Amino acid sequence: MKKITRILICLVLCVFTFGLVACGRTTDNFTYPTAFDVTFGNGGLAVQKGDYLYFVNGYLSADSQTEKNYSYTVGALMIAKLDSNGEIIRNEDGLIGDDYYRVMSDRLSGFEATSLFVYGDYLYFASPCQEDEVNDSGDFEWAKQRVDFYRIRLDRSGDVERIYRSQVTNANLDYAFYNVGSDVYLLALESGESLNDNSAEPKSNILTCVRVGGETIEVATDVNAVSIKNDNSYNQIVYSTSVTEDNETTSELYWYDLASNNSKKLTSYTSNMQVKDVTNGYVYITLEGGRETELLRSVLSDTVDFTHVCYSSLYDNVYIAPNANAVIAIKGGTFEFYLYQSTLPSPIVVTDADASSVTYVGMANGSIFYIDASSNLKSISFNDVLGSVEPEIKTIATLSTDANTTYFDLDEDYLYFYQTVGSNSYLHRIRINNNLGETEEMVGIYLEDDIPEEETDETEETEDTA
Repeated sequence: MKKITRILICLVLCVFTFGLVACGRTTDNFTYPTAFDVTFGNGGLAVQKGDYLYFVNGYLSADSQTEKNYSYTVGALMIAKLDSNGEIIRNEDGLIGDDYYRVMSDRLSGFEATSLFVYGDYLYFASPCQEDEVNDSGDFEWAKQRVDFYRIRLDRSGDVERIYRSQVTNANLDYAFYNVGSDVYLLALESGESLNDNSAEPKSNILTCVRVGGETIEVATDVNAVSIKNDNSYNQIVYSTSVTEDNETTSELYWYDLASNNSKKLTSYTSNMQVKDVTNGYVYITLEGGRETELLRSVLSDTVDFTHVCYSSLYDNVYIAPNANAVIAIKGGTFEFYLYQSTLPSPIVVTDADASSVTYVGMANGSIFYIDASSNLKSISFNDVLGSVEPEIKTIATLSTDANTTYFDLDEDYLYFYQTVGSNSYLHRIRINNNLGETEEMVGIYLEDDIPEEETDETEETEDTA
């Protein structure tokens, strides 16, 4: 008979009128980070602040909500204490002890619009709307597909503040937070038509800028792409629009200054043009031609002068290196590196013989990271490619087949992702920097029924003799 060790986890949640935890303030025995602690990894599933980790405790879709609920554990927003090496502090059972974590908010945060941001004394996050609204038929219905944006103090003191409610569903929303001086801004591209917009000429594809504690501004409409990024590059925001007059559509490119709310037109094309990326002072666009779509690049300035990089439509995906010194085009399991040194020569080709297709994860530490069809997390070093060294494809680790390959958060030390345990998806992470055979680790708190069974030596002996 198996000997099973189970741990009962009690989450004592105090809920106030906004449905957010507020009971665990600085009067408890938990010490919180301050605004002066270093922030690391903004804009994803987890953000480190000093010796603490703010994170989303798993994934539930907004559609999975069957009733209005302010008491989630899977998908809740939490904070955990880290040791001096950045490791999560655990008990002997391998789980986080009650003394080392707190629930910041028990509203659902781990859903389709998750991106945490820490600045100053506040943590900014998103949650599905929990209110009713009148639909097109005149009936009240739950608007759970809208997104509410909030901020909460790092130490949970004070009231939670709602910043903005999206005018579109979470599937049509792209956003990022920025800080300029002491001000924090939310920039959102709300694609499609606004919900319940019954005007004669409804607006669509709206770029919206919200200054926290200030005004909400409609930057532009008919926006087809924008360089929204989580690296606080607020001075490198570029967007493209489509303007139709006399049955002719023109694409226009604008440079947007977030702080002054000023848009400057850079150029226009009669064919379909979209922003691909803006990084390190360079802007990349795609431009549809006769048969192929072309990728072009220019220095970001008042007068752009675009040059050809490659035909992006020949590949599955094209990505730009953070320092803009390389373009990586992926087709199946083949990577073509277009390198910017003195010139742009023919691409250096690297092929993963074991991968017919790959899932792109991101870039960090001068490498591109991806997952092959066998769930192997791999990397290719830019330094090798740039140094004309035969690039080595390194296998970092093999992920569980229960890992979710839809949502990723990559920083210099860890890859964060969701993984199914029991009946739910929880946040996990795996070391990407100097991984010495480490496997993924669970970051947060389990529901009681999902706590893995811990087998003792006696159990193993029993199974061996069975």
